[in-house]
Amino acid sequence: MKNALITSLRSASVALILILPVLAHGQGQLNPPGPAFTYPGERALDTGLSPIPSMKTLMHIDAGEHIPSRDPAKPNLDGSLGYYNLNAPGRYYLTENLTKRIVVSSDNVTIDLGGFEINYVGPGVYTAITTAGLIPVNRTKVINGRVRGNWAQGIILSDDSVVSGVDISDTGTFGIKVGKNSQVVDCRVHGTWQVGQAGGPSSAIWGNDATIVSQCTVTGIAGIGIQVNLSGRVVDSTVNFVAGCGIVTNHHCSVAGCAVRTCGSTGFDLGMGSSLHNSAASECNDSGVHVRNGCTLNNVSSRDNAGHGFLSESWTVMNQQYNKNATSYVHCVAQGNDKNGFHATSNCLFDNCTADDSGMVGNVVFGHGFYVSDHCRITNSIAANNQLSGICGANGNTIDQCSATGNGMNGIQVANDLNIVIRNTLRSNTLAPIQPAPGTGGLAPLVSPSMITPNPFGNFGL
Repeated sequence: MKNALITSLRSASVALILILPVLAHGQGQLNPPGPAFTYPGERALDTGLSPIPSMKTLMHIDAGEHIPSRDPAKPNLDGSLGYYNLNAPGRYYLTENLTKRIVVSSDNVTIDLGGFEINYVGPGVYTAITTAGLIPVNRTKVINGRVRGNWAQGIILSDDSVVSGVDISDTGTFGIKVGKNSQVVDCRVHGTWQVGQAGGPSSAIWGNDATIVSQCTVTGIAGIGIQVNLSGRVVDSTVNFVAGCGIVTNHHCSVAGCAVRTCGSTGFDLGMGSSLHNSAASECNDSGVHVRNGCTLNNVSSRDNAGHGFLSESWTVMNQQYNKNATSYVHCVAQGNDKNGFHATSNCLFDNCTADDSGMVGNVVFGHGFYVSDHCRITNSIAANNQLSGICGANGNTIDQCSATGNGMNGIQVANDLNIVIRNTLRSNTLAPIQPAPGTGGLAPLVSPSMITPNPFGNFGL
């Protein structure tokens, strides 16, 4: 019975397979309807060629003003003035590439470049998009397009502005410059600067107080890469191959997740009370990182720079010291820099940091791993293979649980026994493990693991 049922099912399947092609061909050819065919209720235009009430124009669907405009009642938007004047709030969008500048003379304007570009080949005296004028114009937004050509500046906006998704190239000075409380997001500014050419003071991206610069790239600029004023923030951005500094901030700013490389001056240059986290500087013509009073640095590397790996110093005003340095370094690495790995003044903290291969052969002034002035604390850190001493300090410093190995002079070198030097491991340094000789004041004696009762604060010297 079971076999008979299986045989019947197989026979039915074969019959169905043979019938399906016949059914498919039986539908005939699917020709579109002729021109006389009407779609009830689907006409777009009435007999006067105007949209019927149920239809919407492009302005209904995507409200905004076209640039350039075809409306004869709007000469400010057709380019006949020699530029486009956006003199009313609202949204404007490009419908083609432009060769004339855009001037914004109203608050609350959004410019959607729509993937098009503003390209200019005349004399470089104009700004592609600007709010410049006697009356401040705020809350401008420019998105999604390109600016290139012989513009003096790319985009210059006032306060509370946004520039997003814009690519700018070959401008004479500033690429993007925005006022206070603004944002520059996902933008690219690139130029044609080459080593040996003159540099300039302008920045590829410049933001006034409390501006955020995020996810931007800068390259080939004859000036500073990215710069923000007081309380600004630069995150997840890169600067490569610029004539000036890579990223510069004024006081109380935050920089995180950034990388700078091949700068004509300093890689990162930060004002007082700023923070630098999860970032890297390399191959700069000055120090990799330069900070002032009260900065914090965490997970930062500085490698193969012509100056110090990290330089921290007190801010001065009219040749008067503003206050003590007091900078904190945690998990930072300086490697292969031509001067000192870390060069600091007073009241600085170094924890879990590494200084390796600092200095140049024949240079007897620079080449220490850590070089500090007074009242600093260096703990759980490594100084190895530096041209001069691994750790060098002046007065009142604490050096605890560090390792100094293979340095060209001393493992640890301090000015006197007013420093506290305890529980360090010192191996294979050319002149001495510690200078001056330990055993007096705060310089704990050298001990070895083989001692029966070693000094618990002693330094292991081999």
